[in-house]
Amino acid sequence: MAETRRNDDTAGICPLCGSDEAGLHLRADGREYAHCPICRLIFVPPEFWPAPEAEKARYEQHRNSGSDADYVAFLKQLSDPLAKMLPQGARGLDFGAGPASDGHPVLCELLGAEGFECLPYDPYFFPETPEGPFDFIAASETFEHLRQPREEIGRIHENLKPGGLLGVMTAFWEETLFMNNWHYRRDFTHLCFYRLETFAWIQERFGFACRWTDERRVIILEKL
Repeated sequence: MAETRRNDDTAGICPLCGSDEAGLHLRADGREYAHCPICRLIFVPPEFWPAPEAEKARYEQHRNSGSDADYVAFLKQLSDPLAKMLPQGARGLDFGAGPASDGHPVLCELLGAEGFECLPYDPYFFPETPEGPFDFIAASETFEHLRQPREEIGRIHENLKPGGLLGVMTAFWEETLFMNNWHYRRDFTHLCFYRLETFAWIQERFGFACRWTDERRVIILEKL
């Protein structure tokens, strides 16, 4: 399932802050997890990344439907607080939209129902990149899949207008949970795990301010 290639130039280098101080945190699930003491990211080294074909096949197992009340409630953890902060007529992007069972990503539909234009982007399922800049970018269950988070967050920042909002939903790691067979850790497509301290580093590095967080899995940042 995982590739065995290794790039020795980047082995052990944090893919977010670039520190070479990351050390082994855990061996489990047939792979390794490294922890960066600078930005507090936990990440999977490149030699344990899934092949793109396996990654896409895993995503295709998702049944993301607007008729699934539990799935809609899950997404509304992000869409509801984000919608309350957006100006009327805001235009945005669903970054990492994933497969859509009826051709329309549910997060786009939820934000569309609130009067906002939300366009999908996903490298596998919606590969045509809508033209920015945007008033908002929403990333639901996407940041944990990023192979190069520093580069991707930089592109997100570039495609937000000043004052634009970045809404992220990804389960924040906590030490006991992470070490105790956490289901979120065991998904082989999850490559990066964040904490509030990680997002504090992101704010400082890229020029964001935190507008709101539930301190568990959702954070909304404003581009300064």
